Amino acid sequence: MFPRLSAPRLIVLAFAALVLIGTLLLKIPAANNGISWMDAFFESVSAVTVTGLQAVVPAEDFTPLGQAILAGLIQLGGLGIMTLATVGALLIGRRMGFRDLLVVREELASPDSPRNVLRLVGQVALITILVEAVGVVILTVRFAVAGHGVGSLGLGLFHSIAAFCNAGFDIFEGGMATYAGDWTVNLTLIYLIIAGGLGFPVLVNLYYYRRVRRLTLQSKLVLITSAVLLVVGVLSVALLEWTNPRTLGGEPLGTKVLMSLFQGVSPRTAGFATVTYSEMHDPTLMVQMALMFIGTAPVSTGGGIKVTTVALLFLILLSQVRGHEDISAFGRRIPRSLIAKSVTVMTLSTLLVVGAALALMISAEVSLLTSLFEITSAFGTVGLSLGPGYGLATELGPFGKILLALVMFAGRVGPITLAVALSERDKPRRYSYPEEEIAIG
Repeated sequence: MFPRLSAPRLIVLAFAALVLIGTLLLKIPAANNGISWMDAFFESVSAVTVTGLQAVVPAEDFTPLGQAILAGLIQLGGLGIMTLATVGALLIGRRMGFRDLLVVREELASPDSPRNVLRLVGQVALITILVEAVGVVILTVRFAVAGHGVGSLGLGLFHSIAAFCNAGFDIFEGGMATYAGDWTVNLTLIYLIIAGGLGFPVLVNLYYYRRVRRLTLQSKLVLITSAVLLVVGVLSVALLEWTNPRTLGGEPLGTKVLMSLFQGVSPRTAGFATVTYSEMHDPTLMVQMALMFIGTAPVSTGGGIKVTTVALLFLILLSQVRGHEDISAFGRRIPRSLIAKSVTVMTLSTLLVVGAALALMISAEVSLLTSLFEITSAFGTVGLSLGPGYGLATELGPFGKILLALVMFAGRVGPITLAVALSERDKPRRYSYPEEEIAIG
């Protein structure tokens, strides 16, 4: 089924191939209203990586066909190429080899045995359909009541897919701000964003919780860390922007509460905005950047360094303070290999964001805050921007757009996966060097 390549390289090539196909499809004359090849490429990368940064205005520059293509790319990018290929193979009755299962397992980051991945993939497909279907029904009814007529189903389907896949695309003529005070639309999108950001293993665990009566360690860490970050996000927007006349200050009480809730959830890689981010206070933007950098859970539709990485780093810090040698949580010891991996993810991600932000500052001559915010948004596959109109990308030249596209791609496939795919691994050494300590701190 899959070529004889390593799993990381195959994943990278699969996403790259989808980007290429998406670029060609979006450039079809019937799909757009006259966009350039560069903009078609940028939009394809943004959709496949479920980001949402915009070089054009989707509601104006894409026809219904183009918007349908965008939704398809978002769905494919959100669920993962290998996962959907596996689902397709199962539907047509094709048997899968051991190697094929290993590739899917790599993308799903599943700790299960390869044969159990088949069951996990089926559960992923089922849960996705169920969760998105609820969103489609609610949003379609709401848009129909709002007077969108036959277009209500299209709007409901597009935004349900975009929200569950944590992609900040919208095709409203006035943008998401049009529905800033609409409780039905906002709460439905929040439900979809959170569900997509929890990660498929956690969703599967919750789906079967009544039967097994047990949460895995990953589920516990994801749920607790996500809850803490959501509270931090909501309270930071409410406390810091409540009296800001350019954002929440001039709105009714109910709308203030709803906007605080929505913008506290959205930076967790969703990227929808009911406020103008360039009008926010700097402290609020700093919190938003931190949330974007952290992102969602592993094996989810979102990006970032993942909440489990942050949870593990906190546990490492806690164990060092307490003088414990082992890292543990909820009566379970964390393997040393995961500790090294978490530090590697944090280091590579920080270097990538800082380096890319510096390059964008120099090339586009933008401020430190604007550059860092845009790059963090791209890396976290969020889609929020401090730029004018639909975002900074609409004002950037080819170099700036390609830079953002590369960061979005790296953020979606993961820094470690990309690094391993681009490098040749040395043969394992049959010896080890003598140990020697150095001073730290």
